[in-house]
Amino acid sequence: MAMVEHTLRDPATGALTHVEPERPATGAASATAGTPSFDDGPRLLIRPVPLPAASRREVAARLTQVIGSSTRHLSPLLGRAARRRPIDDAVLAKALRKVFDDMGGSFAKFGQLIGSSPSLFGDEVAAEFRSTLDEVAAVDFALVREVVEDELGLPLEHLFLEFDQTPLAAASLAVVHRAVLPDGTVVAVKVLRPGIDKKMAVDLAVMGPFFEFIGAQVAIGIAGELPSLISGLEEQLREELDLRNEARSVRWFEHLRVTMELDKVRVPLPVEGYVTKRVLTMDFLDGVPVDKAAEIEAMGIDPAPLVQECVKAWFATAICTGAFHGDVHAGNLLITTDGVLGVLDWGIVGRLDPLTQKFFRRVVEGALGDESAWVDVWTYAKSIYGPMVEQSGLSDEQMAVMVRMQIEPIFSLPFGEVQLTDLLMDPEMGDPTGGTVSDKPPSEMSTFELWRSERRRRREQAASGVRETDFDRGMFLLGKQLVYFDRYGKMFLPDVPLMWDRAAFEKLLAEPVVPAEIAP
Repeated sequence: MAMVEHTLRDPATGALTHVEPERPATGAASATAGTPSFDDGPRLLIRPVPLPAASRREVAARLTQVIGSSTRHLSPLLGRAARRRPIDDAVLAKALRKVFDDMGGSFAKFGQLIGSSPSLFGDEVAAEFRSTLDEVAAVDFALVREVVEDELGLPLEHLFLEFDQTPLAAASLAVVHRAVLPDGTVVAVKVLRPGIDKKMAVDLAVMGPFFEFIGAQVAIGIAGELPSLISGLEEQLREELDLRNEARSVRWFEHLRVTMELDKVRVPLPVEGYVTKRVLTMDFLDGVPVDKAAEIEAMGIDPAPLVQECVKAWFATAICTGAFHGDVHAGNLLITTDGVLGVLDWGIVGRLDPLTQKFFRRVVEGALGDESAWVDVWTYAKSIYGPMVEQSGLSDEQMAVMVRMQIEPIFSLPFGEVQLTDLLMDPEMGDPTGGTVSDKPPSEMSTFELWRSERRRRREQAASGVRETDFDRGMFLLGKQLVYFDRYGKMFLPDVPLMWDRAAFEKLLAEPVVPAEIAP
């Protein structure tokens, strides 16, 4: 990517100056400095911001909206659950989608996750929520102008030659507009929605109890996953509400990308002098979402090698740093017009605590053939879930074999043969002798039996004293990304396994571990 000299205007004097955007060294420059490595670049430094307090009046008003919408759309289904009647997951999805549409805000954010995850929730459920990916209201342009001018300190016309009033994208937290800098460079300008911090604080106070109630009453399928989805949301929002965190994340990844010589992957680098807490100006990447197969074919670009390199880049950061892009849905992966894969929206960066990072590395080492790794994987899982899993009646050796049987296929089988829905969401754990812990295999259990089994499991977990840990949050976010990659793999790499390049993974495991740094 060529370096561009950007023209800026000093807010105090009005004088024009030239600022060279920060770019990691590449090519000959990096060669003169020696071979680049993961541990000689910028650290991933995230500074969460506090959310404002939500008043009782604000929470009560929002809760009244939730109750009203839920009464309209969910009452018949909760009645069926109370009478122990089976509930069609697709019917439940339709009702929940209507609630999410009514509520907007953070509810729309959850709807976007579900709509982007057919392998996790099923094609029918994901299709029901697909509309939430596109149907997010824009922000009145006068308000966008006000935020940009307030943050950057000059009238919009002095900052940009052009600034499109219609946004390129509108999400629950921010909108993105195309603009042109004074030197003619086309950029994308991300602007936080006015007052979004207060709205998110109020939503968080309401959503937790609401999803816990739905998850407890209708624990199977999509409803059973809702409490897990909301976990860690406050931490995530506290990071996303300062766009300077995203700018630092992009620079961090760019160093790793250059170090690995991943030329088929690009990120939109921030424009120095145009980045603040509420405004992020960055390179404009023109392309189409990775799941738009027909449009990509019309461009004459083969997406397969681009997707493979993206998967490699993602694993590189997760294995070597314990951090990774935490939202690789199709809207954030673009096949660009110049034939690379652009990775957008670095507002969500998943991070593993040191023990969980070691656990993940051992999983990869086990998939590469290290037999001893599976014992370590089970030993760590047992330390987390001991009170619950010890009731299974299986020995440690059997459990290690079972863990291997469940995890290894994710890495070794071709994308076209792996069903991550089964591997990640089976309500009963598999038995290495060939059956299941339950008396009947899940395929022969009725919907109500699955519902009852899942409710019992959740109650037993609560009674055992097991609570969600950093391990749970990290592994859930890891699993979510694997589900996304599973979808792209089935589209473009059906005959290729996730771990197709053993040498590359072995090289990654030999790299030094570089932990992310999180400011208090």
